[in-house]
Amino acid sequence: MTTENQLINKSYYENIVDQNNKEHPIKVLGDMYMEEMKKERPELSSIRYAQGEVYFLNNDFEAAIYKWQHPLDEKFIPWAQKNIADAHFEMGLWDHAEKFYKEVETESIDLKTEVLLQLFSLYIQQGEQQKAVDAIKNAVTLNPDYPSVTEIAQTYFEDIKDWDHAVELAVKEAIRTKSLSWITILEEYVGRGLTTHYGPNYFNEVLVTVLDMDKYRFESLTEILWDSYRQSEFYLHWLEEINELLLNNSIEESYMWKKLPNLFKDAYFELISGRFLITEISTLIQKHLSNWLEISSTSDTLISSSAVLAWNDIFPSDLQATLINEAEYYFANSNVSQNNRQEGIKLYESIKKWAEKEGLLNDLEVFMEPMLEEYNIDVASPSKIRNIIKAAIEFLIEKRIEVLQEIMDKIHWNEELLTRLHDIQSQLHDMEVEEARVVTDSFSQLKQDAIQQIKRKLPEIIRNCSELIKEDSDFGKLHVDLNNEMNKRIANYMERTALYDFKHAIASWIKNSEEVFNTYQLNLDDMSEGFNYQYGEERLKLEGDFKVLDDWQRDMERITRGMLHIEKVNILMRNNPSQLLLKGAGKLFGSISKGNDKLYSKYRSYIENGDYSEITEKIIQPFIQQVELFEGSIEWDISRFFANSHDVINSVSEELQGDIAKHTDSLEIMREKPEFYRDPLTLFDLKLRQYELMNTIS
Repeated sequence: MTTENQLINKSYYENIVDQNNKEHPIKVLGDMYMEEMKKERPELSSIRYAQGEVYFLNNDFEAAIYKWQHPLDEKFIPWAQKNIADAHFEMGLWDHAEKFYKEVETESIDLKTEVLLQLFSLYIQQGEQQKAVDAIKNAVTLNPDYPSVTEIAQTYFEDIKDWDHAVELAVKEAIRTKSLSWITILEEYVGRGLTTHYGPNYFNEVLVTVLDMDKYRFESLTEILWDSYRQSEFYLHWLEEINELLLNNSIEESYMWKKLPNLFKDAYFELISGRFLITEISTLIQKHLSNWLEISSTSDTLISSSAVLAWNDIFPSDLQATLINEAEYYFANSNVSQNNRQEGIKLYESIKKWAEKEGLLNDLEVFMEPMLEEYNIDVASPSKIRNIIKAAIEFLIEKRIEVLQEIMDKIHWNEELLTRLHDIQSQLHDMEVEEARVVTDSFSQLKQDAIQQIKRKLPEIIRNCSELIKEDSDFGKLHVDLNNEMNKRIANYMERTALYDFKHAIASWIKNSEEVFNTYQLNLDDMSEGFNYQYGEERLKLEGDFKVLDDWQRDMERITRGMLHIEKVNILMRNNPSQLLLKGAGKLFGSISKGNDKLYSKYRSYIENGDYSEITEKIIQPFIQQVELFEGSIEWDISRFFANSHDVINSVSEELQGDIAKHTDSLEIMREKPEFYRDPLTLFDLKLRQYELMNTIS
């Protein structure tokens, strides 16, 4: 064991303690210390350091710290500082421990690594995850070959689910150590979908490393990465990277690829499936076809070589002459199938699927029906299947012009419907305004008539009470009797006559309003029917809210109930000068002469000629307030009658606007980006050409 390893393990003391001595190391070192002290120039540094170790190992941390704090040789100082930090760590004094760890100054890589590992453990104890991550990363960067340091880092990153650091560690260690175990760990991470957010170039170096180490493991890692990127936004980027990698790294021709040929084949057919635009894949295809042809086994060259030749037929000048020549050679020397019907049937089915997505399947099937009656595709020869596919592609190319016109017709039709809907909404608004005017005006007239009738009648009732005044009346209390009688007659009139008249008027008003509502509902029905006829289906149903009439009836019943509870008012009990005079005279003369002619005449004249407008106003004011409050809500209630119709119109308008926007977008795409429609058909043509080649159909 080296001295530095002993310092790490705190076993340096074993170097100076006789292992055959049966006494405890503390006593042995103590005796050595006393013996050394007897010398003229004692050398105590190594003994003190060893004593600190023994005290530490026996959990006497304070004694250990004391020994390590005394003057020591320079070689012991950084280790003593680290050990002092260890002692504080063991005592749970974490802040002090961190301080002492950070004060360690040394050139020793192992000591620096030990300090970082201790800080890593310290930060875990403190729950300082980011600091722990930084410490273990620094340890790996500083001294990756230090025993277990990378394994500790990997375990910790996995425990805290810090997958980015775990992936980074696996990649770097796989490159550095060229160890298949790290390749296995990386493959696991990729397989679990933990790397899909990395750009494919991140794995370039590790792939080159594995390619040099083990071709089959390279294929395995490549396959896992390929699958992880297949449905991601990085897929084309991945294909660029893997193709560049294979082109830039020479591989002995003797190796027979096991996984890559199928990966390249599947990728090629995915590239031309219509998922990508031709401009997106055109620069990639040259490299992809070159690599695919290169790695194909003899039995697979028919597919790869025919793919090259078909591409060259459809896109001449895209591929290099050397690649075309090579493909021609392989194609000429491959076993060309004479009856590969299944690929043709699959191609036709994919065309139908695309047509369905574009909303053209019914049109295609109607067009193809005569040909399919002539040829049963399930038993037709490759040549006849070729004819069916060719006809389908040509039809869909021509259909594009019709599709454009159909979309424009739909936009125009929806715009007409929307214009009609706006007209209906405008008519609806006019109807609402007109109905509000008619119904509100009629109620206003009803209200005025009722109030004026009451205002005319109440003073008359009060004045007619003069008939109760007789020459022999008791003028001393006559004003009290008259006041009571006046209130009684007023209440009787309000409860019997005014209430009946008002109820009758209200019933007539509500009936007339209902007739107005019915008239407008007929108009709504006509508008709905006209729009639905134009739309072609029952889409618009405009209905008024007749519940408004029930609410009005309820409100009027509440108002009329208030007419049954007229509060008693002081008509003759007030203290105006005239009343005071009459009441005083009555009390004075009433006891002297009950037939006082002069007082009798005065009383009658006062009652018959009095101004009762203020009293009348006071009596009917609560009634007027309730009626006017109702009157103010009529316009809002009428808008409620039309509210549902407005909502229906708005809903249909939004749908039409959405359809217009959708069709307009489609039209713009077809005009500005014709490749969205054209490219899939071009690629179908490409597949058809390859099908012809593989079946030797000229």
